[in-house]
Amino acid sequence: MYLVDDGSIRGVTEAHLQYLQENIPSFEYVTYSQNRGKGFALRTAIVKTQGDLIIYTDADYPYRMENAWEMFRLLNDENYDVVLGVRDDHYYSQLPFLRKVFSLSLRTMNHVFFPSMFVKDTQSGLKGFNQKGKEVFLKTHINSFLFDMEFVVLASRRKDLRLAKIQVHVRDGIS
Repeated sequence: MYLVDDGSIRGVTEAHLQYLQENIPSFEYVTYSQNRGKGFALRTAIVKTQGDLIIYTDADYPYRMENAWEMFRLLNDENYDVVLGVRDDHYYSQLPFLRKVFSLSLRTMNHVFFPSMFVKDTQSGLKGFNQKGKEVFLKTHINSFLFDMEFVVLASRRKDLRLAKIQVHVRDGIS
């Protein structure tokens, strides 16, 4: 497991890191001083991975654990190269108004500008892939939150990749 500190100036203490290192055998902490964006942070961690399968998510992981297990099953048992989480309508009903407008607007723009994109909801925060998918992910260049969209566009264009999607569901109690 990798934790990338994308240039934060507070919140991470030596005690926190020691706890994680003692309790997660494969834990690795990666840090750099300047904030570069989520896309850069994920590429920094993913380039280091050595496992056959990679699943990444947001630190707050708002989804049900069953969603991650389903993603793993599709990658491991069914040999998909890339599995993408897609948010359900319940998720959007939980969002503040402006965030909902932004998310739905981005999804609509994906329909217009990228009609052949495998999924139009690119911002779910739960994605997984094998080594073929990793190769595509590491070809992304966008450092901001739009790296997800770039990854889905690149993966959608590859005819040699097996893509799958899962419906992700918000955990109870998420606000």
